Amino acid sequence: MNASITLRAATGPEGTTSDRVPLRPLEPADLPQLASLYRQAYAAQSGPRRLGRAVATDEDRTPTSDAASFVAYGPDGQIIAAIIIIERNGEAVIDELFTHPDHRRQGLAEELLRHCMHILHTLGRTTLSVTVEESNSPALALYLSRDFRRVPADDTDTD
Repeated sequence: MNASITLRAATGPEGTTSDRVPLRPLEPADLPQLASLYRQAYAAQSGPRRLGRAVATDEDRTPTSDAASFVAYGPDGQIIAAIIIIERNGEAVIDELFTHPDHRRQGLAEELLRHCMHILHTLGRTTLSVTVEESNSPALALYLSRDFRRVPADDTDTD
């Protein structure tokens, strides 16, 4: 089992998205397509994975999570990447951020993250947190490039 670390960043007003990446808010009807994309995104990793609970149950949905969760889609309308935000103990948290393997290294995750952080800022949220496995170098590189910093262990939630 890999160790996980929690990172946190300040949200900010800096730009939304570029015109080259079509984004839209995540909708409840997206769940079947998201579940399929999620399985494809993590197919190379061993063991079963489940899509985050934020889109799986209504009890986790909040105005913040609904407003700040987005999907990127291709020319055919298929979802190719997604960011799912939940609210935990009054804080915005990335529950999932994943991209279809055929569309990685195109800046989709960065665009989703940038747009999400902008929207959270407009909603009055000052921070965004995420928990990442220490061995997930691509994810760590993305978050560190967006000024996420490690949260001391005594500041993390053990939820």
